[in-house]
Amino acid sequence: MPLLASAHPSARGVEEDILIPLLARLTTVCTALDAAAAAAAPPPIVSPEHPISSQPSAGTDATAAALEATTSHARALLEKIKGDMAALRRLFRRIDRTEKGIRYSFDPVEQHMDNAIQQQERPSVEHIHSQLLAVDAEIEAIRTKICAAYNLPLSDRDAGEDHDPPRPEATGVAMTRRMEELRYGPQMRHLKLAVSGLDARVRGSLLCLAAFPEGAVVKKRLLIHWWIGEGFVKSADAGKRRFDQLVAKGFIIPVRSALCGTVSRCTVRPWVLDLLMSLARTTSFLELDCSDFALARRVCLTGGKVLSRFSADARAIYNIDHKYVELDKGWFAGKKELCTLQLGQWRELGPREQIANPMASHIEVSGVERFADIQSCKSLRYISFRGISRIESLPDSIGNLRELVVLDLRACHNLEELGQGITKLDRLEYLDLSECHLLGGMPKGLGRLTRLQVLKGFVVANTNSKDPCHLNELTKLDKLRKLGIVIGKMAVPTDDEFLKLAEFAVLESLTIRWGLLASEKSRNEEGPAPHPVVMMKFALPPNLKKLDLHCFPLAEFPQWVPKGVKKLYIRGGKLATLSDEEGWDVEVLRLRFLRDLQYNHDTLQRCFKKLDPDHTEYTHVQTSWANNDVYHYMLFRTSWMAYFIGGLIVRCCY
Repeated sequence: MPLLASAHPSARGVEEDILIPLLARLTTVCTALDAAAAAAAPPPIVSPEHPISSQPSAGTDATAAALEATTSHARALLEKIKGDMAALRRLFRRIDRTEKGIRYSFDPVEQHMDNAIQQQERPSVEHIHSQLLAVDAEIEAIRTKICAAYNLPLSDRDAGEDHDPPRPEATGVAMTRRMEELRYGPQMRHLKLAVSGLDARVRGSLLCLAAFPEGAVVKKRLLIHWWIGEGFVKSADAGKRRFDQLVAKGFIIPVRSALCGTVSRCTVRPWVLDLLMSLARTTSFLELDCSDFALARRVCLTGGKVLSRFSADARAIYNIDHKYVELDKGWFAGKKELCTLQLGQWRELGPREQIANPMASHIEVSGVERFADIQSCKSLRYISFRGISRIESLPDSIGNLRELVVLDLRACHNLEELGQGITKLDRLEYLDLSECHLLGGMPKGLGRLTRLQVLKGFVVANTNSKDPCHLNELTKLDKLRKLGIVIGKMAVPTDDEFLKLAEFAVLESLTIRWGLLASEKSRNEEGPAPHPVVMMKFALPPNLKKLDLHCFPLAEFPQWVPKGVKKLYIRGGKLATLSDEEGWDVEVLRLRFLRDLQYNHDTLQRCFKKLDPDHTEYTHVQTSWANNDVYHYMLFRTSWMAYFIGGLIVRCCY
């Protein structure tokens, strides 16, 4: 036990590594006790005259009574031990809070010491003396706090230190102590000086990472959007340079994609996160682990009930782990400084994770009518409602947010209508409507958003759309570099709708997702008429670098795919062959869930000579995963919840 305790010297470590596992073992002991008592119970005595049973003998009765008494006493001991260990958990939590309070008390001491040596000119004796007086006062306050917390005498200055006898250490214990040395050693003080010496905007960008839990892997795009909202960077390109700068300085660790090797995520070392959290608290940059935000400039929602209204000077509201958000009239009214509103999901969950835990990405908001009050937040530059249910339409008042740059509505499963207000956001650069399956079309006027660079989830108008936006209207967007299109089963595109794609001169990334394809049986029942979208003609942009096709409805490889694309993804659909032509520039190839695909490996190497084997994924799957109906179901389930709250009836436009 002492060795285990030393692995995590903090009180919280004792609770997590010792008490909780022991409580779990007590449950096992209780089960074992019940089984042992049942096995030791004497069997009934059967006599020939009375086949059912006869009365037990006096000796058997005494044995059973003794066994029952012992079992009762053992169960009483179990309950007492459980109660005592629960009390110990509460005690260790109090100790942990006390230790944290003492630890944070050293932050002003370091600040005064830094002030003593961090002057642009040579510090004067008077200045150093004043800072040392402040340090002395802080140290005395810390001593008083420690002595009061642990009932120690204040005059015990010269007491000798207690030394534990030497003992062998396991590797894990040594590693943990090394981490503790890094967290609280002199290296961290130098790192703190380095962070404090950063430019204010660079330091603010870095401190944003203090909001995320230890070990979290954060999307690069998510950070850049927050930085844009706060004004730490002015554009997405500037955000990418800021990200690279923080990586180069060693503050964050880049996480590369397994397929193409690009850096799209990052994480932070635990001891660096401790430093960032400490600085975020001492500088009042960010309010953490709190439900009272009356004075906070930046708020992190980490669960529990919000006990107070947000400050009128609040600049950011960021949902870290709040599953049920209750909006009231105090949320948006008078928030003229609010520039970042992240109420949606920040985590990126893969299909397997979503299937295993469908509710993991779900966020529910009550009082959605209060979104109409958002028009008072004139400074908003970043809004994310990703994964939020119950939002059926956007309020027209959103058009008053003329500073808005990023609007993320991905996986808002109940969203049916965008409204005309969105067409007034003339500063908008990023709009994500992916996985909003109830959208039947786009509002006419999106072509006025001339600053738009990324548009995901553009729904080609269906039979229910009234005065919709078509792709030819988007040709006016001369900055659009990434586009995602959804072609539903009921889509009614114009004759030249997809030929207009060739006019997107700066478009670099294009995703096309076809809706659920009818089965052969249903097509025969409906009649021999082919699906109208299958007959449409396509022409793609000349500078396209990435093409991602989902549920491709044809067996033949499309001739309109440009050979100059660097990344080609085809997932699901009827595709049976690939191109036999040579001269392709594809470097990253992903072919998945294509049950009909037949292709020769030698032909693949001959036609796609620039393929990197490490960046290639192609499978000729013949299992149920390759079935198109299964694939569409997977797409549907991983982007929706596995079940619907309140018996919601889904009217899918696909």
